[in-house]
Amino acid sequence: MSIIKVLPESLINQIAAGEVVERPASVVKELVENSIDAGAKNIVVELKDAGKTLIKITDDGCGMAADDLELALQRHATSKIHDEADLWKIVTMGFRGEALASISSVSKMIIRSKRAEDVGGMEIQSEGGEMKIKQEVGMQTGTQIEVYDLFFNTPARQKYLKQDSTELVHITGTLNTIALANPSIGFRLVHNGKVIFDLAKSSDLISRVADIFGKATADAMLPIFYGGSAFQIEGFIGKPLLSRSTSQHQYFFVNGRPIQHFLLANTIKTAFHSMLMENKKPVFILNIKIDPALIDVNVHPRKTEIRFEDQQSLVKVVYGCVKTALEKNILIPKGFTESQRYMSDSFPKNEKEADVKIGNNGGQNQNALCKPLFDSKSVPGHRFAGQFLGAQQSIGDDYLNDRYAAGLQHLPRIQSITQIANSYIVAEDEHGLVLIDQHAAHERVRYEQLMEQFENQQKSVQPLLMALQMNLSNEEVAMIAQNKEVFDGLGFEIEPFGGNSFVVHAVPAFLAKEDIEQVIKGVLDDILNQKNPSKLHGKTEEILTYMSCRSAIKFGQKLSLVEMQALILQMEKLKRPYTCPHGRPTMISLTMDELSKMFGRK
Repeated sequence: MSIIKVLPESLINQIAAGEVVERPASVVKELVENSIDAGAKNIVVELKDAGKTLIKITDDGCGMAADDLELALQRHATSKIHDEADLWKIVTMGFRGEALASISSVSKMIIRSKRAEDVGGMEIQSEGGEMKIKQEVGMQTGTQIEVYDLFFNTPARQKYLKQDSTELVHITGTLNTIALANPSIGFRLVHNGKVIFDLAKSSDLISRVADIFGKATADAMLPIFYGGSAFQIEGFIGKPLLSRSTSQHQYFFVNGRPIQHFLLANTIKTAFHSMLMENKKPVFILNIKIDPALIDVNVHPRKTEIRFEDQQSLVKVVYGCVKTALEKNILIPKGFTESQRYMSDSFPKNEKEADVKIGNNGGQNQNALCKPLFDSKSVPGHRFAGQFLGAQQSIGDDYLNDRYAAGLQHLPRIQSITQIANSYIVAEDEHGLVLIDQHAAHERVRYEQLMEQFENQQKSVQPLLMALQMNLSNEEVAMIAQNKEVFDGLGFEIEPFGGNSFVVHAVPAFLAKEDIEQVIKGVLDDILNQKNPSKLHGKTEEILTYMSCRSAIKFGQKLSLVEMQALILQMEKLKRPYTCPHGRPTMISLTMDELSKMFGRK
C-alpha cells in the first residue's frame, strides 16, 4: 500500500499560509503590497484587536473585474506573471499568486472590488478558503478586503500570537517601512476606531521621514546619491548621533521592495569607521533602482531577500556614497539635546526634542542642506601640522598663515576662549559657541596620525637618548610577542632583555615627550582587558585606538590658549573630526539663534 499521498487543496493552502502568513502584520504587508501594485494613491488600514479580529484594507487602485476577483482566491493565480521570462524581470511587489489564497485559507474573508469602467462592483465571501457568496455591490473604484478571525481554523497558530500591543507594534513597523518606500502614497492606520497615524502623500522622502519620526530626526539625516548606468542609489543616512543598538531603523529598498541585506548593512557600518560607539548601528534609508533582469527576487517565501548579479560593485558604491556623505557634512551635535542621543537609544518623536535647522529640500542639494565646516577636499596630502604640545606659534597672524597654508582659509575661524575644569575648551566661530572635549579631540588627532603612518608605512621614529628597560608580566610579554608587527609598524623598537625584561630603543616621534612605559603598559592592559573585541575593527586598529587614547591629552590637563588653538587647527585638518575613535562626540555647538532661544530672547 502506497504511503505517499497527494494532499488536499485546503491543506496545501494552509501549509503555504505558514510561509506567507506569520501574524497579522504579514497579512497587512501582503494586502497593502497588492494595493500598491494596483496603482493605489491612498490606502487605509483598519484593525480590531491588533488584526486578530479584523483587518480591513481599502484602496483607490484600479480594481478587478468580476471574473478576476473569483480567480484571485485560487493558489498561484496572478496577473503579474505570464511566462518563465517574467520571473527574471519582476517589477511588482507581489507575483507568486499565493497571498490571497493563503490568507483566505486561515480566515474568513470578504473582497469587494470595482474598476472605473464598471457600473458596479463585485463582492465574494469565503471561509477557510472556500467561497460562500458571490454578489454585486455598489462601491467606489478600488478594492476593499476584510479579513476576520485570523487563524480561526488553525488554533495552534492562533495561540502563538502575542498581546495586542505587541502585534500592533509589528503592524505599525510594517506600514512605516512600506510608507518610507512609497512617499507618494497616502497611508492611514486606524485601530479600534482610533487613528494611529495619517500620512499624507508627499513629493519627497525626507518629508515622509519627518512625518514618521519627527522633524528633528529628518534634520539629522544626510542625503546620499549615485547616478550610475547599472544602478542608481538615493536616500539618507543618519548622523552618528542617531545610531541605535538594534537594526530596527535600517531600511533597504530595491525598486521599491523592502528587503534585508546583512552585507550591505555591514558595509554601511564599516563606512562609519570609528564614528560609532561600540555595539551601535547606523540609521539609514537606502533606495536602490536597478534593472529587474539583474536581480533575483524569488529567493525567499516572504520576498524579503534579493540576489544581485553584481553584488561586489554595489557594495563598493554604497561604501563610497556613505563615506563621502560623512566626510562632506557637518556632524557636530547641536547642544545638549542632540549630544545626549549619542548615549540614548530613543528616537525623537517630535520636533521639540531638538531644533537642528538644516533646511528641507528633499536631499536634492547637499550643499544647501549642510555647509561643511571641515571640507576634506581642501586638505593637502598630509593631515597633520607637526607636534601639538610644545607648539609656540602665536594666535594671530601665524595662526591665520597656517590656515592659508593648509588651504582652509574659506572656513569660519574657530577661536579658543578659555578652558573649563582643565578638561573642556570653550571656543567660538561665526555661528556661535563651540565646546570641545580636549581628550576626545586629541584622541581623534592621534588616531588618524597613527592610522596614516601605519597604512602608509611612513614611520616617524625618535631614538631614545637612554634606552628604557621595562619589566613585564607573563601576560604582557605574550601580548608584546603577539602584536610585535603592529608595534614595529608604529615606530617602536622593543627588544627582549632576558626573562620578562624588555628594552625600548626608539618610539614614534609624537610620543617622545610622553611617559613611554606608562603608554606601553597602558595599551597592553587595554588589550588584556578587552573581553569583547570588535568584530568590525581588526586587532591592529584596536591597538591603534588604545594607543591614541593612552597618548592623548588627559582630562584635567591645563592647556594654554596657544595649545588649545593648535589642537583646533589640527582638528580642522581631519576628515572626521566629529568623534573620537570610540564614537563619542569631540565637540558640541550652540548657534546664536539657539542661545537666544535658551535665554528667552526669541
